[in-house]
Amino acid sequence: MKVSDTTQSLPNLPARDADTELTDTSGYPREFILFMCFALLLILLAFTAFVARMYHKDVHVLADGWFAKGESELKAGNAKDAVVDYRNALAYSPANSIFQLHLARALSIAGPDHMGEARSYLLGLLAQSPGNGEINLYLARISKDSMGDALRYYNGAIYGYWEHDPVVMRWSVRRELCDYLLSRGTIDQAQPEIIALAQDVPPGDLARQKDAASLLLRVSLWARALDQYGAVLAVHKRDSDALVGAGIAAFHIGQYTRAVTYFDQLSPERRNAPDVSSLLATTQDIQTESPFLAKLSGKERAIRTLKALALVQARLESCSAQPPVAPVLAVPSVTQLQQLRNELKSPTWTERSLAGDQSQVDAAMALVFEAENAAASQCGEPQDPPNRALLLIGQSENGREQ
Repeated sequence: MKVSDTTQSLPNLPARDADTELTDTSGYPREFILFMCFALLLILLAFTAFVARMYHKDVHVLADGWFAKGESELKAGNAKDAVVDYRNALAYSPANSIFQLHLARALSIAGPDHMGEARSYLLGLLAQSPGNGEINLYLARISKDSMGDALRYYNGAIYGYWEHDPVVMRWSVRRELCDYLLSRGTIDQAQPEIIALAQDVPPGDLARQKDAASLLLRVSLWARALDQYGAVLAVHKRDSDALVGAGIAAFHIGQYTRAVTYFDQLSPERRNAPDVSSLLATTQDIQTESPFLAKLSGKERAIRTLKALALVQARLESCSAQPPVAPVLAVPSVTQLQQLRNELKSPTWTERSLAGDQSQVDAAMALVFEAENAAASQCGEPQDPPNRALLLIGQSENGREQ
């Protein structure tokens, strides 16, 4: 048989296209296979995201752990160990501004060798957040050698942004600024800051009110200090710190009777303390010598005035024989002292004339005060209590109790 005959005898089979071939070979249609591939891809992507999330979670856990350890070390006073811990935290989270800020704080505490790095971190953070109060405060603390920089950063902290308790934080920063200015001896610059501090005391905060009052005393703002202590005593009448402060302030503005009233309310132990006992003794001397007390009779006023005239005359005689304690140009001349001595010997003032005429008392005491001031300029302040009392009475407003 010929080959051609065999071929001709085979049946005619249908042609098979590519789709039919794929379906018959795998048993699944092409759409199903594509769907399965897409689903597998989604599963792989989800797994990758899960693994990445777990990795980042572990990284954050490690970073937070090192940061917490640094906080603990810094709280315990181990600044150098805290620096190491904060660096480790930043290794896991290098862009974390909170970690950078706390590292800068630890560096500033760790010692002068780390100040440059601390400043670098803080300036970088300040560039990102110029109004941040906390960053400005840390920069102020490491810039105290340069008063201009320190004041700029302190003011930036006072008027800057604080996330928590902004009123209290700004008050605390101003309080720190007041201490800084006082430590530099710049009383003129400290006074307005202390006045602002007293005005900004949070309502009802008696502790801060007393604190501000004590600063007012330090810069000799006696009347303002008395107002602050008075506000405290209006709430707590027996507050010993406020009684002492109010007594000191009243003393220095010449309100001696009021000062004694405050001091008398203290416990015996507190009255005997050096800061109170000396002032109390002086106020008692003033009450003994002053002819201006409201309760005095005309006769008692006259007697006290005559005593004051005798005391100051003896004071001038003693002073005239002493060398001056200051350059001659800064003190009254001997001729002026002699002139005052002659005026004091005038027979115009008698017990009778003084008892019946308050204007005579005023004129006599004006001369006493002039003589006491002249003697103080020539020979220094008197050491004996009576003359010292007369000098202080004369320095009070109009020479009278207020």
